[in-house]
Amino acid sequence: MENFNYFALMYLNDWYWWDKPFSERIGGPDKDDSLEAFHGAAKYYKVTRNFSGLKNEKRLATAEALVLDVKGPISANEACETVRALAASFQEKYGKNAISAASKLLWLRFKSPIIIFDGRAVAWLRANKYKVPYGASYDTYCEKWLLAFDRHEERIREACEGLINVKQYSLVAEENHGELEGLVRQRWFLERVFDKYLWFNAAGG
Repeated sequence: MENFNYFALMYLNDWYWWDKPFSERIGGPDKDDSLEAFHGAAKYYKVTRNFSGLKNEKRLATAEALVLDVKGPISANEACETVRALAASFQEKYGKNAISAASKLLWLRFKSPIIIFDGRAVAWLRANKYKVPYGASYDTYCEKWLLAFDRHEERIREACEGLINVKQYSLVAEENHGELEGLVRQRWFLERVFDKYLWFNAAGG
């Protein structure tokens, strides 16, 4: 389905219901609340399976500490290396080189230029001839993902601009109009709308 209006509204609701609270709470001053949000985010993004096996660990506390140890800001040139480094740290502690988990959890902290690695996105890219080889590096995936995004960016941007006129039908109906305008024009917001498009269309290519 090519209707980016649908995916824009889908992500607007997801942002306010899921990602925004996770982003605001993880790394916040209340350590217990931060860890609770981190655990919730790991469950929502289906990456908890990567963080098992440590004795006496309080719910993913080690994984959270590794994520919070990453310092920003992160430049576009540093993004892939930063995700790979975190995945290597996960492997050292938990025994799994979890690129997908590293990208998702770092995205919640830093957003763009971090690109989320997801198997459904890989499937769409391959089905649409973006040539992501099996066993390809995260860097190669990001290169192809960005190429695909660039080709769709104008339509995504137009769809996101349209959200300003339909906010009464979304979870942000009571939010400040100006804040919404700023939100839907952010590069990271456009990128996450594209993620929704990729994941939804992965089965059909």
